[in-house]
Amino acid sequence: MIQPVIQPPAAETAERAARPPVQARLERVLDGLIAQHAADPTRAAAARQQYEARRGKVHQDDELWEAWSAAFVEWLVVERVDEDGVVPIMRSLQELGRQGVAADEPGAAPESSASARGLRAEDHALATALLTSHRSLFEIRQMDRGRVELLDLLGGGEFSVVEPRALVGVEVGDVAELRLCGIEDEVYFGRTFIYHPRSARGVIVEQASAMLGRGSSRRDVIDRMASSRVTLSRYRHVPAARVYERMG
Repeated sequence: MIQPVIQPPAAETAERAARPPVQARLERVLDGLIAQHAADPTRAAAARQQYEARRGKVHQDDELWEAWSAAFVEWLVVERVDEDGVVPIMRSLQELGRQGVAADEPGAAPESSASARGLRAEDHALATALLTSHRSLFEIRQMDRGRVELLDLLGGGEFSVVEPRALVGVEVGDVAELRLCGIEDEVYFGRTFIYHPRSARGVIVEQASAMLGRGSSRRDVIDRMASSRVTLSRYRHVPAARVYERMG
């Protein structure tokens, strides 16, 4: 499991305590990136079409809409490769680097290292954590006060996630598509929370193993299961395992 391995100096500990909680800072950075890169309606619509082509279409009156939309905009910023071959968050990090170089030049304005629309200098570590985040299918193994223990059903890794909030309606044994971000020797959740029925766990693991064995990517597996989840929301009278089997 990922656990803190280094005890920070007392001064650093005091500095961290004076800052907003990591989760709140991560949310702020992600909000800024979304505002910057998802503002163009034409580009956002094209991205949504690409996303739904792989995972299924969800409408505003569907039960999945809120979770689906949160996962979509996070994917758009963190993973989607634009027409020029660059992920949006990488473009923001590159721009931040250029601003840093400009700030070091003689005569530069004191605030030239901060962007009016984009990342600030202090956001670099959090943005990098999003860029290198890990999205997969997980089983919730344990929930203690302030922690959630996960098993990666695609890679087998175990993760201990910091989560001070109460996960309402979530139980041990649930399966979910989640994004994990490593920050300051800890692991935190992103915004992707797509839950799959616990009764379909066996089918999910079996199909995932078969797909990976045939050379499919993790993303292929995750998107296939997401498509099954959309289908299940339209056929609630059909047992979940059967829906996932048919979609496999």
